[in-house]
Order: sequence, then structure tokens, then C-alpha cells
Amino acid sequence: MSQAAGLLSLLRERRSVRRFRDEPVPRALIERLIEAASWAPSASNRQDWRFTVVTSAERKQEMADAVRRRWDAIVAANRDCGLIEEVERYVASFARFAQAPALIVVSARAPDSFQQHLLGEAATATVGSAASAAMAAQNLMLAAHALGLATCCMTGALAARDELRPLVGLGRRDELVCLITLGVPAETPPPPHRRPVAENARFTE
Repeated sequence: MSQAAGLLSLLRERRSVRRFRDEPVPRALIERLIEAASWAPSASNRQDWRFTVVTSAERKQEMADAVRRRWDAIVAANRDCGLIEEVERYVASFARFAQAPALIVVSARAPDSFQQHLLGEAATATVGSAASAAMAAQNLMLAAHALGLATCCMTGALAARDELRPLVGLGRRDELVCLITLGVPAETPPPPHRRPVAENARFTE
């Protein structure tokens, strides 16, 4: 198999896994994943990303409890909203990361005060730190799959980002990008549906 064919196969075979075996992930393997993540492109090569690894069951539970409290408050404050029952169905899954052997919190440096003043609402998109961290997260998840591990990228928990930051030792300028659960897979999900290129792509002259 050619290098290109192997890469394309890896992209197609990676799955979002939500059930893991009850066994720890060796630190050396996690470090290999973070090293792979660091080869992602980043704006001006600043590498404004951070990967906080959480393996303590107690800390993961603290984080999950904070997420549940935040979402309970959101649901309670929006009971009159017609779609809140649909949202409520997903709330339990937003804290399911506590069941994974390891959790990687991906964060990026938020724009500084000068950048905010100069660029206003366009600062985050223009500075590019969050986009860079997201690309690094994809590298990490692909590397995990290549090494026989499984991941799931989660963002529902970020509704409680202000509560999560101090729990994982991040400051206010550390903007949470996603949570990645990590472990040995206990399931093999079927291939998900993907829309054809014709529905996703636009070509303009």
C-alpha cells in the first residue's frame, strides 16, 4: 500500500469511540500522541496549544459534576424554550468523559489585549490559535488510531469552560478548544454516514 493510500485509509477508518476497556493508557504512549499533535500546522508557528492530561478518577468526576451542574442550570433557565427537551436528551452524554481511562484537555492561548483592541470581534479567528489547536487535536486522534487506541472529541462540556479551567490548572487566557477521551476501545462503531463531496464543496471562479 502506498503512503497516500495508507493515509487515506487511516482517515476513513478512524471512529469516535465512547466505550473503553478498563485499563490505563501508558504515559509513554500519551507522550507519543502529543508529539504527533505538535507537528500540526499553527499560525505563525506559535504553537499556542496546550494538552492537559487527566487520568485521576476523582478529578474527572469533579469535572463531570461541574458540567452537569452547568447544563442543569441551562436547562432550568430555558424551560419555556420549545426545543429544550431535545437538548436535554443529550445533556447526560456531555459528562460521559469521566468514564474514559484518560482525558486530554486541548486548549489554546486567547488573543491578548492588543490583539483584541486591534481586531475586535475578528481577533480569535485572525490570530488562529484555536484553529491551530483543533488541527493538533486531529493529529492526536489520528495518531491514537494508528497506535491501536481510540478517542472521541467532545465539545458539549465546554458550556462549563469557566468551571473547568481551574480544575485542570488553566488560566483565563487559556481557551478550551475540546476534550478528547482516550483509551483502548471496547467497541468498533460502524462507519458513519458522510455526505458526498457534491453536497459539501463549492467551486467558484
